[in-house]
Amino acid sequence: MARKNLSAPQAAAADRLLEHALPDARHASRRSVLRHALTLFNANGVEATTIDDLRKASGQSVGTIYHHFKNKEGVVAALFFAALDDQSRAIASRIEGLRDGRAVVEALIEATPECAYFVFLARDVVLQGPHGTDVQQRLQARYHPIDELLAREADAGRILPLPADLLPALVLGATEFYARSWLAGRRQAAPTTHAQRLATAAWRALTA
Repeated sequence: MARKNLSAPQAAAADRLLEHALPDARHASRRSVLRHALTLFNANGVEATTIDDLRKASGQSVGTIYHHFKNKEGVVAALFFAALDDQSRAIASRIEGLRDGRAVVEALIEATPECAYFVFLARDVVLQGPHGTDVQQRLQARYHPIDELLAREADAGRILPLPADLLPALVLGATEFYARSWLAGRRQAAPTTHAQRLATAAWRALTA
């Protein structure tokens, strides 16, 4: 699954994301590698992109790339975690202060953090590599407050008493499917266009 280069607004958002993850001039060479890696990975795929491609695009030497990231897998992981943490911040901001289960489900589905395409593209690669445990821990930390709130909703009888490992599929399954199709260019309307319908479907799955 490959995609064209980022649009100007998407490129600006990616720059802001990396500035947040790696602030100040000390990390300029790292940001350069990651910023160009994002474009190459999204356009050509993770597997097809080489260290030499990263060298040519970023203007950094192979030695610099290896010094900062050790190997291509390190570049993929560093970019993935920057994007994953950006997603987590967006989700945390949207659900902050919410105590109603339906409102949390709607906020979770409507969150549209940047670099989503790369997160979809690289998630399985990183999960199956040496950083897989770290991914699982970060995801658990991200969703733990949501899981606790939905557990309280179940105890109060407002949603079905469902197994915890089923909840992500019911809440995000349809949204993730649509988002993957949109990011791959198979759907024209952005997921935000259908956010309310997707959120309603997710809530019904928890309460039907």
